[in-house]
Amino acid sequence: MTENQEDRIQFREISSETRRRYLNYAMSVIQSRALPDVRDGLKPVQRRILYVMYEELRLTADAKTRKCAKISGDTTGNYHPHGNQSVYDTLVRLAQDFTLRYPLVDGQGNFGSIMGLPAAAERYTEARLTGIAEQLMNELRFDTVEMRPNYDGTRKEPVVLPTRFPNLLVNGTAGIAVGMATNMPPHNLKEVLEACIHLITNPEASTKELLKFIKGPDFPLGGRMITDRKAMLPIYEEGRGAFKVRAEWRMDKEKRAEVEDRVVIYSVPYGVETGPLLAEIGNVIASRKLPQLINAADETDDKHGLRVVLELKKGSDPESVMAFLYKKTPLEQNFNYNSTVLIPDDQGLLTPARLPLHLLLGEFLKFRLKVVKKRFQFQLDQLQARIHILRGLEIIFNGIDKAIKIIRNSNGKRDACDKLMAAFPLDEPQTMAILEMQLYRISQLEIDTVLAELNTKQKEADRITRILAKDDRIWNVIEGELRELSEQFGDKRRTTLGSSDEVTEFDESHYIVRENTNVVLSKDGWIKRVGRLQSVESTRVREGDQVLDVLPGSTVDHVIFFASDGIAYTMPISQVPVSSGYGEPLTKHYKFKDGVQVIAAVTTDPRFTAVTEETAEGAEPAPPHLFVTTAQGQVMRVPLQPFRTASTRSGRKFCKLQEGDVVAKVELIVDQTSVFLVTREARLIHFSLEEIPVLSGAGKGVRGIRLEEKEKDLVLGAALMSRPSDVLRLKLANEKELTCGQMKYALTTRGGKGVKVSHRSQVGEIVRPEIALVDWNSIEG
Repeated sequence: MTENQEDRIQFREISSETRRRYLNYAMSVIQSRALPDVRDGLKPVQRRILYVMYEELRLTADAKTRKCAKISGDTTGNYHPHGNQSVYDTLVRLAQDFTLRYPLVDGQGNFGSIMGLPAAAERYTEARLTGIAEQLMNELRFDTVEMRPNYDGTRKEPVVLPTRFPNLLVNGTAGIAVGMATNMPPHNLKEVLEACIHLITNPEASTKELLKFIKGPDFPLGGRMITDRKAMLPIYEEGRGAFKVRAEWRMDKEKRAEVEDRVVIYSVPYGVETGPLLAEIGNVIASRKLPQLINAADETDDKHGLRVVLELKKGSDPESVMAFLYKKTPLEQNFNYNSTVLIPDDQGLLTPARLPLHLLLGEFLKFRLKVVKKRFQFQLDQLQARIHILRGLEIIFNGIDKAIKIIRNSNGKRDACDKLMAAFPLDEPQTMAILEMQLYRISQLEIDTVLAELNTKQKEADRITRILAKDDRIWNVIEGELRELSEQFGDKRRTTLGSSDEVTEFDESHYIVRENTNVVLSKDGWIKRVGRLQSVESTRVREGDQVLDVLPGSTVDHVIFFASDGIAYTMPISQVPVSSGYGEPLTKHYKFKDGVQVIAAVTTDPRFTAVTEETAEGAEPAPPHLFVTTAQGQVMRVPLQPFRTASTRSGRKFCKLQEGDVVAKVELIVDQTSVFLVTREARLIHFSLEEIPVLSGAGKGVRGIRLEEKEKDLVLGAALMSRPSDVLRLKLANEKELTCGQMKYALTTRGGKGVKVSHRSQVGEIVRPEIALVDWNSIEG
């Protein structure tokens, strides 16, 4: 390394350097990519696409369409050096009438659909601007906004578009930056412009006043707003919150079949695609969670618009069906409102801020005032320049013979210019205009035309001067232009207004069809629901797995799963997936820690599990109880009652474990009176269940067996005994089986070391009794 190279090396602390560079990246994303400008409501890529279409390709609303490949190519090549696909995706969204309330691009070809189908490739589609999009840019020619160099300095692009309407509110937008995001819903153009006009005449108007004009979001596909008007006020004042929107429906009177009723959904919440929606409704039908619903079909077309048809069983309650679908499908959605936008400071730098409604419109109107002032000033400057030339022509016409003689006797254009300025009170621009004038313009008719133009231009210049003299006059012009826009492009609301009173209390149990079924639980924690089961061996399990238990029950009851970490998960049987295959892992429905296994399950069906009796105040919790033992020899009895209702994904604790301990056995006590505990080192103890106290909640229990070497030995499991003939079968590590009866191993007290059942081998496992299947034909109800 040379000395010069060493001089250029700078040492930096990596933490501070990383912080600085990440902050630069974050600000770049916030200011130059993800968040919209409060003035025109556009992000840079959208602004550049529209600018290319308007200024360079001249794709106005009355022009012939051009290939989208040309539009996106020119945008990426000249202004937005990012991926071509990202630019085309933005162009597609600008053309979708189900995405923008007032589309800014008129697309020809496949630009995607409400079904969720993607747009065709850019080489197949064509586009041009819409009429309302021109209102964003038709004042560019008046030098109304600042221009800056593009990324390579070869062109100029506008910093912001001189929009005539608040596009941010009218079309909405969404963007995710670093640490902040924007999510603005679209609104009705007429309502927004009326609010702007009110704010012009009442500059101190509050958000509450403006909401008399803006009724709430107005989505492209309609939907019904069920957020109360009173609840909207804090959302618009704070700049964040959620609007609840649901689909609208009606009964199909025209095509009502004899065997079923038909419900037609004719509007859906913003952003909902009918393809995935039908798939979710199809899952509801397939899982038989809503027996009243027979079929669903998408009959959307250009003639009838959005039309999703639901076929119901004859005589079904459509209100009940729709209440279920609102709860279980995207037919009801929350739109999260976030009005974080970029606002310019006094130096023109953009900073992010979350603004209330009155400031959002106030910033637009402040910008609009500047734009209109610049437009009038540009027009005035142009008029004055032309008036100046016309006055020169007027002067020369009064001495035209003298002027012609001077020009004939001059030595070229420059000499003629100097001599004319010496002979007449003219400056150089006036003189050059005279010299470039065609000879026929010296006729009397042309002189009259020039004088008439001078008079007209002077009157127009005087009018603009008077307007610029007072801001009130400029505001009158802005108000008039807003009214014109409202008349030209305004339309009726599409999203209807409701209230939270329309949201009915939802009880899922009302939609469950009571039927007998079996819940199959595998050793690896996979679950499924089957109606009839001939034998345990006939059901499918994954390779290396085996059936742990088969639990009978009704679909209106629950099944409780007990895990080795002392957590119980209660699941409605109706939610257990119906499957003839392997089913689904329980971890898909609940949060399990690493290494935790399901060790037992209990049904809550009262035909198989007794209903809990009432417990007197201060008394021991009433049965039925659960017997629980841990690997370190702790035992306890726990009431079943707290676990009968559905749990959250986190479950409920039924046992408190010491460090390093796990649950070894959970079993429902029916009529059993004693228990065998068996350890890996072949020690066994037999004691009465009455010795185990019943806990009122999750606890550590009491000692069931004393382990001589805790590091080496552990409890493998237990077996509950009810009759003298009941036995415990063990499989030793040497593959031999051992049967332990109650006559040989009499009752002792809990907490002892137990007796040695084998001196030659450890216990490999406790042989589980054969799973008894229920004969549903012999059970009523």
